Amino acid sequence: MEHQVRIKPHLVVPILTVGVLVGFQLFAPAPALTYVIAVLVVAVGVGYYWARQLASKVKLEREQRYGWAQVGDVLEERFTLHNDSWLPVLWAEVHDRSTMPGYTASRVTGVDGQTYTRWQVEGECRRRGVYTLGPVQIRMGDPFGFFTVEIEVGRESSFVVYPVIAALPPLEPPRGTTFGRVRSARRSIVATPNVASVRPYVPGDTLCRIHWRTTARREELYVKEYDNELAGDLWIILDLHGAVQAGQGDVSTEEHAVTLAASLAAAMLRQNRAVGFLSEGAERTLLPLESGETQLWRILRSLAAARAVGDKPLGRLLQEAAPVLGRGLTAIVITPSIDPEWLAALADLQQRAIATSVLLLDPASFGGPSGSAAMMGLLSDRGVAAQIITQSFRFRPLVEHRRQRPTYKVLGTGRVIAVPPA
Repeated sequence: MEHQVRIKPHLVVPILTVGVLVGFQLFAPAPALTYVIAVLVVAVGVGYYWARQLASKVKLEREQRYGWAQVGDVLEERFTLHNDSWLPVLWAEVHDRSTMPGYTASRVTGVDGQTYTRWQVEGECRRRGVYTLGPVQIRMGDPFGFFTVEIEVGRESSFVVYPVIAALPPLEPPRGTTFGRVRSARRSIVATPNVASVRPYVPGDTLCRIHWRTTARREELYVKEYDNELAGDLWIILDLHGAVQAGQGDVSTEEHAVTLAASLAAAMLRQNRAVGFLSEGAERTLLPLESGETQLWRILRSLAAARAVGDKPLGRLLQEAAPVLGRGLTAIVITPSIDPEWLAALADLQQRAIATSVLLLDPASFGGPSGSAAMMGLLSDRGVAAQIITQSFRFRPLVEHRRQRPTYKVLGTGRVIAVPPA
């Protein structure tokens, strides 16, 4: 781990003292003054040697088990302060500059010569976000206070706290009309991978659709009918317009919306569907449609840093996004907005053959304005599948929070065993 060392002298008082004593010695020589001057000079020399030993022989190691966490996980780090000098570290201020809320490794300690001291720091990851761990500054000094040694240890490293992936409320997102991987009751007029049935040939059918095995068995021409597969690709549109948010901290429409978006992305990607993500807070985020676990981590990283500070209303965001989303897909809008102005933009998506659905966060339950019932009525009138989410909805995490320390279990025989952390 990289160390940057500085030695700061504090010699104003001893220099002035020696100067005054030398002046007295010149005008009124006395053996006692010579002794005091010698003692001060030797003390400064010893202090400087002590400081040099600390600067070159003291090292700090910082170890952490994971490079990321989810909300609710426990972060644990281990610090080891090595002193390879034969002189002791009488005091050492360890100042940690990590930015994660409620977590700090700062402390005051000491360590004898040619030994080390070790400590562990734990902290619960309470808020999603992209934080920094480190750097750490160590301040030490000689016994006389003539020199201070400052050691800057390491560089700041990024630490991501991802939002919780929780069980979703009952919701069946509508599906678009382009071809995908999901079977439909309707028959397609073009070939798809799934053959549903056969029917007698009629003039105009192409020869490539003839089902030769049935034709040979029945001695007349039969053609294949195909399943019309509905598109499984999904866009998640997250409204981060600051003016429509309600609540504060963990109990806010912002946090509920982020958790819904993360959980929805995880659920859809587990079904092997391609998912895209769109939001605009402090900056615009547009992740094109992709499937797989890599896409999930991209979305979670974006959601970890998302803040509802945008100044663009949902209606404008939908209007600008319409050409990008494509046609015949599915879009789910997550918003606390009860202003009907964005319904026109939603209707434009429907005209582009984009199946739409809305997760409406009830701002009144978060201490904001009322009007969710009226908005749900307007959505129903337009044939938009919608569900209202209140502040009382409790998210049930699908993955247990990670423990970093082992727990202990008592067996029936009375023996105690350590259970490794998950």
